[in-house]
Amino acid sequence: MLSKAVITRVPLRIGGFNVRTFSRASILKNNEVKSSCKAGTVLNLKMKKSGDEPVALEDHEYPEWLWDCLDKEKLDSKLKETDFMKWRRKQITKANTAKINNNNFLAKMK
Repeated sequence: MLSKAVITRVPLRIGGFNVRTFSRASILKNNEVKSSCKAGTVLNLKMKKSGDEPVALEDHEYPEWLWDCLDKEKLDSKLKETDFMKWRRKQITKANTAKINNNNFLAKMK
């Protein structure tokens, strides 16, 4: 299970061109999440003309929920615990969408 992983760059070659992609390949040994840039790195996210560039913080300075916001399995299990009916509707919607997509694909094959 890839619950805690660091996003790493993996080079990919498509049609003679080198393309950089990202994957969740490298897993940390002690289940500790590690940010993709070191503390003090300028993030180049300046939105306003005035003011300083935002700088990356230490990992422990960020809130805990930030590390879990992209983990779909964790969010899904949390939703199931808090609001079972909403979770069930979400599952039914996914199943119906998959069924519709499959039927549309089969209709195009005729």
